[in-house]
Amino acid sequence: MPGDRVERWSERWEKGNTRWHNKDVNYSLLHHGGLLLPSPHLRVFYDAGHTVVGIEAVEKGVLEFFSEQNLSYSTEQLSWGKLHKTKDDRLSIYCSDMMKVDVAALGKFDAVWDRGSLVAIYEEDRECYVQIMKSLLAPDFRYLLNVTQYTPDEFFSGPPRNVPRELIEQFFGDMCKIELLESVKWPEEDERIANWNLKSMTEAVFILSPNN
Repeated sequence: MPGDRVERWSERWEKGNTRWHNKDVNYSLLHHGGLLLPSPHLRVFYDAGHTVVGIEAVEKGVLEFFSEQNLSYSTEQLSWGKLHKTKDDRLSIYCSDMMKVDVAALGKFDAVWDRGSLVAIYEEDRECYVQIMKSLLAPDFRYLLNVTQYTPDEFFSGPPRNVPRELIEQFFGDMCKIELLESVKWPEEDERIANWNLKSMTEAVFILSPNN
């Protein structure tokens, strides 16, 4: 149920069940970072002089990131979450339930990278999530979106959840031009495909930009 969304992910972090957590730079940023960040000094929601902001519901994940990167940071308690940020203010990570963020406090973003969010949230939370994300976009935004695509059945429906292009069009088509950049089929020998009783799994990368 939506009410336990944070508790579920927190339990996975505590057990070390975080196979989505990878120390390597994600391939979509390596391949398409120039489209997401076409100029320097942008404000990025999630280096070339950019200011980066992230959202993570589980504080353990935030603290591990700062430790792994050997970054000094300060912590500020907010009414709707907690903010961890570097001393130069170029990196800020909010610890909060995404559905409860203060949109006005976050401000607007030139670039957004969504990898692992839309595919992870409950289906009944999607509409709320999308409205929040759209409200954070600056006028000339770029939005890099990673999604998984497969045929769900009674044995497995996520997470990661199936997000077909039709659903992306439904959620973002009113204000976004949607372009498929890359579609990568998971190797058939990936044990997760068998464990999830799937025939195949594809990861698709889209770039969203203003449709005007």
